[in-house]
Amino acid sequence: MSTTNSNIQDCEPQIMPPGAIILLNSRNPEIGKVTFPERKSKGLLPPFVEAYYNKEDDSLSVNAIVYVDLDRKENESFAYSVYQNCYVDVNGNPQLQFFIAYNMLEQDATTFSIHELKFKVNKDIFIGKLADVKTIQTFLWDTDPIASRGTETNVQPG
Repeated sequence: MSTTNSNIQDCEPQIMPPGAIILLNSRNPEIGKVTFPERKSKGLLPPFVEAYYNKEDDSLSVNAIVYVDLDRKENESFAYSVYQNCYVDVNGNPQLQFFIAYNMLEQDATTFSIHELKFKVNKDIFIGKLADVKTIQTFLWDTDPIASRGTETNVQPG
């Protein structure tokens, strides 16, 4: 269940994503920029995600590239938290979702900063076996609460 927090800095309500926080208030510098000159939407761009299962240590790691329109100062980093959620699909299989949560204003944008995020699944809060996970869902979640955008990714065996 999502919760609502009040952002003291700008006094707008925030809707937090479901799940448990596995990475809190992380910061990543920009690794590049990309421009979509014909883009006319205020919506978020979906993240590019790869997931890898390592049978040696029974771990699942996630690498995500996110595209964010940030109105920020030079050299300011992208601040975010990652939430891990587990649900059971219609076939009774436990599934994983990840929400990369941050707060920013929506505005028309054609140029986006690129950020690389890496994190590992917290297997202590997953009800299934990581070796059985075939796909994950990863969402970019703006907490302000206008938008979120996601993608489904195949887990590559190790």
